Amino acid sequence: MSRKDGQPQPRAVGPGARGPGRGYRGQLRAAVTASAAPHGYTLALWTATAVTSSERGAPRAAEVLALLAGATLTFVALAAVAHGGAPMMPDRSAPAGTRIWAAFHLPMAACAALGTMLLTRCCSGPLLWGLVGTTTTAVYLLGVSAQFFCFAVRRVTEKPQDTQP
Repeated sequence: MSRKDGQPQPRAVGPGARGPGRGYRGQLRAAVTASAAPHGYTLALWTATAVTSSERGAPRAAEVLALLAGATLTFVALAAVAHGGAPMMPDRSAPAGTRIWAAFHLPMAACAALGTMLLTRCCSGPLLWGLVGTTTTAVYLLGVSAQFFCFAVRRVTEKPQDTQP
């Protein structure tokens, strides 16, 4: 919509603004939201890898490839389960109130580290590294999904407040 003098109206800027002119805080919010899941997975896998390396030493080439294979195959398997064999298409985004929980990855990283510590006690070589990739990927994806589910269910089951006197 334009003003009476024919000039376009200035775009809203600030915390409540929407769209391209939403200001620095809005751009930061978009960047954090888009980075939350990759950041969490990186933390979980790096933590598990660091735990394994500190227990067993630096991985050799075969062990690195086993880690890669375990993480990749687990991701593909969970994607197939989640999408029911259908092509992966972006779903609508989570409700705004649950998005912030995507950034809280401490439980998943801790579970991955704990699982890795147990694996280093009973396995070695490429098998260990393959299992580190597998378990870390599974723990992260299943844990984050459970987190989103719990908060989405809570949101749906909360009763709306009565606004009438």
